[in-house]
Amino acid sequence: MSLPKARTAPDVARAWVLPVPYDATVCYGSGSRYGPAAILTASRAIELYDYEFGCEPGATFGVHTLPPLAPQRQSPEAMVAAVEEAVADALSRCELLAVFGGEHTISAGVARGVARARGDKDLVCVQIDAHADLWDNYEGSKYSHACAARRIVEICPVFQIGIRNLAAAEDQFRRSSDRVTIAFAEETDWLPKLAQFVRGKTVFLTVDLDGLDPSIMPAVGTPEPGGLTWQQVLSVVRAICREAKRMPVFDVVELSPIPGMNGPDFLAARLAYKIMSLELLK
Repeated sequence: MSLPKARTAPDVARAWVLPVPYDATVCYGSGSRYGPAAILTASRAIELYDYEFGCEPGATFGVHTLPPLAPQRQSPEAMVAAVEEAVADALSRCELLAVFGGEHTISAGVARGVARARGDKDLVCVQIDAHADLWDNYEGSKYSHACAARRIVEICPVFQIGIRNLAAAEDQFRRSSDRVTIAFAEETDWLPKLAQFVRGKTVFLTVDLDGLDPSIMPAVGTPEPGGLTWQQVLSVVRAICREAKRMPVFDVVELSPIPGMNGPDFLAARLAYKIMSLELLK
């Protein structure tokens, strides 16, 4: 975000960023490995001043960006383990960690990392997504991007928002599990349920950008019509920051940059900045 160097030092910044340029199990459009770099580049164009807060939040809390986490090519499971290690280490040293993906597979590692660093006793996950990602095994892997939420459910309960595409096997699983709550995209009454779900809890927020409507977020591997608006996404974040005990980590994943189209990159960067601001200045 073109912050002064003094506000980006690791011992000063309250927010840290971990880029994870990983893209190995996608089944349709690829390119999410370029997402973290695109978000960071776009962040330099963000206006630091936020009229909601009447200040420049980033200059207040500071942001330190870690080196990109090297992809583990031997298997998705190895990549998840590497993300777990990196997230647990970062959370031992910072107040709020933002993870930029990369495909949604990495979110299983984020969940494991926060559980390891902060405990899983009151941990819950809020997932913004077009897809349920509840496959137990997809194309021979339990760590496919299509299995991300299924692996997170093994760690903590999940509240999914914006879902508008799931397979019969996923629907059967969510109906049989008391650890998955789905608010489908056409539903309008999910905010009170979300507030109750996160109240007093430690929250991991995972934002798959295909959860947003493709009219404002076309740069994803599998765009689905009928997604969330910008204001609906912010209402999710506000509910978490208002009701939860804390949100030590969030991720923004599945941005697949489109050459010559900067709007989606800027939206992702702007969203990450707003999440940081709402959590750290509450």
